[in-house]
Parts: sequence; structure tokens; C-alpha cells
Amino acid sequence: MQYLRSLPYISGKVGVFGTCSGGRQAYLAACRVEGFDAVVDCWGGNVVMPPEALSPNFPVAPIDYTSELSCPILGLFGEEDTSPSPEQVAQHEAELKKHEKIYDFHMYPGAGHGFFYYHRPNYRQQQAVDGWGKIFTFLERYLASPAQGD
Repeated sequence: MQYLRSLPYISGKVGVFGTCSGGRQAYLAACRVEGFDAVVDCWGGNVVMPPEALSPNFPVAPIDYTSELSCPILGLFGEEDTSPSPEQVAQHEAELKKHEKIYDFHMYPGAGHGFFYYHRPNYRQQQAVDGWGKIFTFLERYLASPAQGD
């Protein structure tokens, strides 16, 4: 993040993005490392974890770090996904609301896990195109350079 901020040809703002386990990792990074300006979580599983799923390798559920989230988050999810399930996404959203975080979550009907992956059977063109549009709009809002005079 610091290296990216030092580059003369970027806005000085940095976001973190991930899909699947990368979505969980992006969320963890945005919660545990101060300074990100935006996070995009595409169907990140295991953000919400029941106590019995915790282990020495996963001692804390990422949702438990929500109070530390220091930037806006965009979340894209499929209604037919099981990790995260619509119920887990609702829990995540409730936690974001509880801590008064800036977020924008979208749940796509007819889509499951990894619906952006065009080379796999779970690809859903309409949902993917809409999702990419939401990502670009979100990143433009939070990562673009401020207009002159702002």
C-alpha cells in the first residue's frame, strides 16, 4: 500500500480487491491494516464463521474485526452460493450496519459462487457485467483523484 501511494502516476489512494478466499483476505486486510481507501469483496467465504469452524488456523472469524474496518466496502454475492450463503451475507451486512460502516452489498438472483469466472459453468454473463459495472463505479467514487478545487 505504501509503495503504491508513492508512485507519481496514481491518485494516491489504494484499494484492495478479492474473490472467493481472496475476498475474505481483502476484508481482513481492510479491517486489520489502516490506510486502505476501499475494499471489494466478491463472494468472500468464511467471513462469517460459526464457533465450531474456528481452529488454530482460523482463531477469529473475520466478521469479528468489522469494527476496525476503516474504508468503504463493496460486496457482490450470489443468491445460490453456500459460502457465503445469503444468510451469512445478511449477518455480515447487519454487522456493518451495527458499526455504521459505509457499504454497498448486492445479491444476484440466479448466481452462485464465482459467477464472474467466464471459463467455468457457474459464469453468469448478465450478473457479471452488472457486477463489473458496480465495481468500476465504486472504485471511481473512492479511488479517483479529487477534482481540482475540491
